Amino acid sequence: MDMVKCLTCGGVYSPVLPDGLPYFHVCPPLSAVELAAAVAGGKVALPIDPVTLLPETPAVAVARRTYERATKRDENVKPDGTLKAAGTGTAPAAAPAPGVVVVP
Repeated sequence: MDMVKCLTCGGVYSPVLPDGLPYFHVCPPLSAVELAAAVAGGKVALPIDPVTLLPETPAVAVARRTYERATKRDENVKPDGTLKAAGTGTAPAAAPAPGVVVVP
């Protein structure tokens, strides 16, 4: 089974499921760790927590709202047959080690 790696989120997946159906990858929202890196890099400013009057922590922020990736990949197709969002693209990836179950 050929695996591909999403160059936007780093996800590794097979474009064809074991039952032969196609898999359409969509990048997940930022995790708390990724959001913390974005905040540290000056790309995102977190809102002020009304209770503490301090900026929210990344963990609290992702629990309260979704932070989408700027170059999110969405392989679902529009009515014209094109991808909804190409993101940064994909590259071939190594197959997982024997015994590793890949869940899309």
